[in-house]
This record gives sequence, C-alpha cells and structure tokens, in this order.
Amino acid sequence: MPVTEQWTNPDVLRWARERLNLTVEQVVEESKKLAKRHFAAISEQDLTAWEEGVSEPDLAQLETLAEIYACPVGYFFLESPPDEPLPVSFRGLTKPPEQLQSLSQRSLRRFMELAQWTVETLRQTGQPWQVGIRPAQVSAQTARADQLAAEYRQRFGWNAAQRQQLAGKPHEAFKWWRRVIESQGIFCFEMPLDPKETRGAALWLEGYPFILVNHRDIEAAPGRIFTLLHEFAHLISAKEGVVCDFHGAPHDHNPEPFANRLAARILVTPDELQERLRELGEDRGRPDWPDSLLDKLRKPFFASRHVVTILLQELQLAPRDFYDRKRQQWETRKPFSRGGKRPPLHEQKLHELGYSLTGVLARSASQPSFSWVDASSVLGMKVEKAEAFLKWAQERAK
Repeated sequence: MPVTEQWTNPDVLRWARERLNLTVEQVVEESKKLAKRHFAAISEQDLTAWEEGVSEPDLAQLETLAEIYACPVGYFFLESPPDEPLPVSFRGLTKPPEQLQSLSQRSLRRFMELAQWTVETLRQTGQPWQVGIRPAQVSAQTARADQLAAEYRQRFGWNAAQRQQLAGKPHEAFKWWRRVIESQGIFCFEMPLDPKETRGAALWLEGYPFILVNHRDIEAAPGRIFTLLHEFAHLISAKEGVVCDFHGAPHDHNPEPFANRLAARILVTPDELQERLRELGEDRGRPDWPDSLLDKLRKPFFASRHVVTILLQELQLAPRDFYDRKRQQWETRKPFSRGGKRPPLHEQKLHELGYSLTGVLARSASQPSFSWVDASSVLGMKVEKAEAFLKWAQERAK
C-alpha cells in the first residue's frame, strides 16, 4: 500500500528523472558511481517504489537523486513540478533542449547554475573582477577574421617560440590556452557533453563572460583548444545573453563561420599552413584530405582537424563543402580514448571549475558571510571535503 503521509512528491521524483531523459536503470548505474564518493546507492526496486508512492527515500538517498538530476533537494518536496525552462540554445544544437541526452542536459544546466552562482557571489562579496572584453566588441558580419586573429595572437603571445616550448605536450597547451582566456576575465568551465549534440557554449550574464568546453571532445586537447577559441569568438561578437547558434541558419545571420575562421586563424595562419604543406610535399588541391594527412598537418600547431580543414577550404585546396562534410563525419564517432589513470578528484574538480571560479571561491571562504553549505553544493562534494579542496586549489588558482 502507498504510505499514508508522504514527505516527498512521487510526481516530482518522476518528473526530475524524465526531464533529463534518464531511465530507471541509468539512475541506478549513476548512483553506483556516486557511491564511491560517499553518496547512497539506489536500487531499481526502490526508485520505482518511490515514484509510485509506495515508499519514501531517506535524506541520503534524496541527496543522491539531487546530484544525478542536477536539482536542489527541495524540489522533491514541492506540490507539483516547478516551471523550469532551459532558456538557452547552444552551438551545434540540432534538437530542442528537452530532447538532449541526459549527459548534455546535466552539464548545460550546471553551466547555467555555476554562472548564476558566480555572478551572485561576486556581487555579495564585492570582489573586484576585471573583464578584458565586452559584448558585441566586433560584428560577426563585418569583422575581418584575419586582422582580428593577428591582434589576438599578439595579445595572447601565441607564436612559434611558444609552440616550441609546448611541443609534444597537447594537454599542457590546452592548460596554457585556458589560462590565457581566463586572464581576460572569462570564466571557463569544462564538463562532459555529447559531442554529437554540442561541443561548447558561451554566455554573457550581467556583464560577466562564461565559456563551457566539452571535456569529452572527439579530438581531446586540440579539439578543446579549438572550442575554447571558438566560444571566445562568440563572446566578442555577441550581445548580452546566451550565444545562440544553429546548424542551417541563414549564412548572413549565422555566427558559426566567423567563429570558425577566427579560432582557426588564431591557432594557425594561412602562411604557416602553406609552409607546412610544402614541407610535406602536399601543397596542391585535393577533392578529399584523409584524416591521417590532416593529423600530420595539424601536429605542430596544437590545432584540431577542424582548424586545418577550415583553412584548407579557405585556401581553395579543398572543396567548398569540405568542412561541413568532415564535421558531420567526425560527429558520428566516439571520443578518442585518453588512456591512463583518471586524475584525483581534486584535479578533476579544478578542471571543471577552472582557475577563475576556484579563485573566487577561495577568496570568498575568508569572509564571515561565506556558506560552506553553498560551497559544497557548487563544488558537488560533501561539506567536509570542500574546505580541503579549496585549501589545495588556492595556490594552483593563482
């Protein structure tokens, strides 16, 4: 029989799961992973009974569900499901947000949550924050990507000497680029997304810029560098609010071509690519460029296949629709395997939040109004773990 007095709402429990397109089996599997981080595991039988109103979860189990469903525990006590629109559209999004896979749904919601929390924390603590760019700094329809790329290459210090210093270290190159972008006052987050749906997002919120980069990019570090710079291009050409990009948008209103060109030309100039082509004896047009050859071309520049494909097309060494065809081909593949051991939890969290937000958290912790409960929610870890993390991360975030 159903329990006579319920403290949770079965309808909301079911709604929270279904809004992320999660099956009961997937929730159970996620809870097993979280159990390694001291969350309570959940069985299929229990979850079904809770959603049917036959029994009730305890607080520890609700904390697990809140972590999986990317929502506050308080949602489960509401009389009805809350009105929770996802008022954002992201680059490469080819379906309505409610149809995204749970992985992308959770990361995009967390992206928005972190951005809102960051703005509120900066406002409450009065921390000064210098932003080196501004919305609609350039027009994507009229800006010359090559001229802007040269200016930003000089500002960022990206040159042959810097590439040589990072030679053979693609992951270090991504860290270098992330610090460079964050030095402009941009908050950069790194979370897993389904690469078939979207590779990144950019957002202006109350004068503060944010970027989300896919942690599961098809090309690992070089792919994340391209996405990072692509989203940077959106920030300097977008107005206040979320950058909205759609495949199939009219060319004169689609910000994608400009962002692609600027990101590619910051990483590699046409002259540099032509020199590399001559070195390989491949300085001629082709109807197709195999991935193996694209990999040889891109290696010295820490560039993704996207970058060299875009430039080959602009140099008229590849067909006009070459990049679109290759991109569609790559998006059907699984992310590359990274191999090796996963980094410790503290390093994973620093990768997710970035140096800027971690620094804001560390500075906020010294203020009397600082809430460790709020910090643990933002960090996605237990309260007792949050303080240790911030002490560990404070030096690394400088």
